Amino acid sequence: MSVGAEPAGRTGAAAGTASLFDTARTSGKTRLAVQLGPGTAWLVAFFAIPILLILVYSFYSFSDGQMSSVLTLDNYQRALGTEVYRTVLFKSLRYGLIVTIACLLVGYPVAYVLARAGAKRRHLLFLALIIPFWTSIVVRTFAWKIMLGTNGLVNYVLRDLGLIDLPVKFLYTEQAVLVGLTHVFLPFMILPLYAVLEKIDPSLEEAAMDLGANRLRTFLRVILPLSLPGLSTGCMLVFILTIGSYLTPDILGGPSELMISNVIRNEYYVTFNWPFGGALASIFLIITLAMILAYNRAFKFDRMAER
Repeated sequence: MSVGAEPAGRTGAAAGTASLFDTARTSGKTRLAVQLGPGTAWLVAFFAIPILLILVYSFYSFSDGQMSSVLTLDNYQRALGTEVYRTVLFKSLRYGLIVTIACLLVGYPVAYVLARAGAKRRHLLFLALIIPFWTSIVVRTFAWKIMLGTNGLVNYVLRDLGLIDLPVKFLYTEQAVLVGLTHVFLPFMILPLYAVLEKIDPSLEEAAMDLGANRLRTFLRVILPLSLPGLSTGCMLVFILTIGSYLTPDILGGPSELMISNVIRNEYYVTFNWPFGGALASIFLIITLAMILAYNRAFKFDRMAER
């Protein structure tokens, strides 16, 4: 009797174990849904749906100040066929490239010094780096507007040094916009570089120099290749943020230095031509995504992540 009951007991235990696994699997799925649900719902409601609406509206017609649901490609033909809009788009891309290079040239030495500094000094430098994030971008941009003004600090110093007799017009120029954008987005270049440079063993530099390499050769053959993940990430962040910048060109550049984001904003809130604004936004989004994909393929971010 006891021998016959043993298989039945084992079957019951196996069934109980399977039930426990099913319950754990179900609870795991429920927990995952609870964790991802709010964030996913937020992205769908405030990101995916608005982008879809912009794409749909870009095919609508607009005449006499009214938008109609008559589908047309005129908005895209106007955006791609009008020289002024092509010029603004290419200028935004050019600004992105210039600011990225400027941030790289300024940010790489800063990140290297930060990574090789002692503990106390590093904390002070790191604090100085992140302090700008505590200040609104509006405040920082207006500070540059005051400094670059006719009676601003820059003109005052130049006159005091005897380099100029009359104030130089810095404000509402391309140079003012580039300086402001570089200042705003410089931390986004330094932080990824610092995160990578900090992990590079200083003994590698010492070994390279012991083998006869000078500082430049050590940098080109050791430091630079090992810092490529941070360099590529910082460049992508700065470039994408720059070409989509709206506030800094509007304050420091004025009407003469508009970027594509300013033009899109004017189409939505000044002329109220939502279909044409949607077409400009869609073209800009497609170009940006294509550049990100090409950049990802060139630097092979997937392989970097696996390492």
